[in-house]
Amino acid sequence: MQQFGAEATFKRQLLFSEEDTLNEILGYLKKSLSLVDAEVLAVDEALAKSEADPRGYNKMIIESSEPGSPAFEFRNV
Repeated sequence: MQQFGAEATFKRQLLFSEEDTLNEILGYLKKSLSLVDAEVLAVDEALAKSEADPRGYNKMIIESSEPGSPAFEFRNV
């Protein structure tokens, strides 16, 4: 807290873009987990998709995501 200040600490903000970081390593994740496809979505994007098609996205999983602790959802299609 001393290094970054109370505001950043209590707002649980990260000093980097978690979305950008996940997008940068997406190829590695796909290869190492043997995934055919993968996508990184911000919470608001995922919630919009869950409202459009509730069968495809679990709202509880989406809402459990927070800075420093992203949520993951896997499907076998």
